[in-house]
Amino acid sequence: MSRRARRPAGWPRAAILALIVTLPVPAAPGQAGPQVVPQVVPQAGPIVAVVSQQAGVVTLIDADAAVVVAEIAVPRVPAGIAASADGRTLYVTHPDPGLVSRIDVAGRRLEASFRVGREPFAIAVIEEGRALLVTDWAGNALIRVDAATGRETGRAATGRSPAGLVVDAAAGRAYVADRESQQVSVIDIAAMTRTATIATGRAPFALALSPGGERLYVANVQSGDLSVIDTATHVETARVKVGLMPYGVAATPDRRAILVANQQGGTVAIIDAASDRVIARTRLGDYPEGIVALDSRRAAMASWAGDAVVILDIAGARGTDHIAVGAGPRSLVVLPAPEDDGPAAEGVRP
Repeated sequence: MSRRARRPAGWPRAAILALIVTLPVPAAPGQAGPQVVPQVVPQAGPIVAVVSQQAGVVTLIDADAAVVVAEIAVPRVPAGIAASADGRTLYVTHPDPGLVSRIDVAGRRLEASFRVGREPFAIAVIEEGRALLVTDWAGNALIRVDAATGRETGRAATGRSPAGLVVDAAAGRAYVADRESQQVSVIDIAAMTRTATIATGRAPFALALSPGGERLYVANVQSGDLSVIDTATHVETARVKVGLMPYGVAATPDRRAILVANQQGGTVAIIDAASDRVIARTRLGDYPEGIVALDSRRAAMASWAGDAVVILDIAGARGTDHIAVGAGPRSLVVLPAPEDDGPAAEGVRP
């Protein structure tokens, strides 16, 4: 049976369970050692880190040169990924083994893996790298942990099956997509309490914030649309039809465009941020998954069934490069350059 045939339309637990192995915590020395691909060109451009769920690797890509610069083995069934603000550390979730892994980017190596909740899924780095926020799909919670030790330091209740996560650091808030509750939970990070819920379309999954944090964009998998939410009022101001099963969303830094990856539709929808209107759709990759803006002109998208990362020319609504990666790429993050404030991250799906 092909990978596409055994991929269910909802939560692909059957596919995930097929990849489970028993792992010690932390990983035994040498168990998940790095597999470094020789660097072809200097890393001058943005570096994209992509999780390949079936291959059990994190791949680093120079987006300008469109080449793989490193491949790092991680524990099985990786799902979500986040980067520290200095770009030196990556964190990866593994829902079925219940692990979060920490990767030393410069050393190209897995440093440690620790247990978090029941099924850690989406992840974000907060408090200048000292802490992590992790959604627990089975525990219906957002968990704060110490980034160095993995020790839980706080927990907030969410709706059922919390998936995507995005943080507004300036406002001290986290937004969690509660997939089976058809809502977004708003979490006060300092108090680790839920302060509000916002109704969305069916099966909200991936989240993105506008550059200034004024708008929250929510990809609703089952209703095939995008909820546009005013973060000051918690009111949905628009609902935009985007395509079949949207699983990735990103906002461009220039505030002009919203990008939505439609997994079953095999397309990326480009939305004008001012009018909330779809201005282009382009077929891109095979089973599009996570998507992240590299800058205001380009984006990178994971092609799950194509085992590739595709670079998108936004203005031209076309793919410019296909970079082969390990089997089952799902979520991506851009490693910030030294002058950047932080990474642009994308949610992922159980």
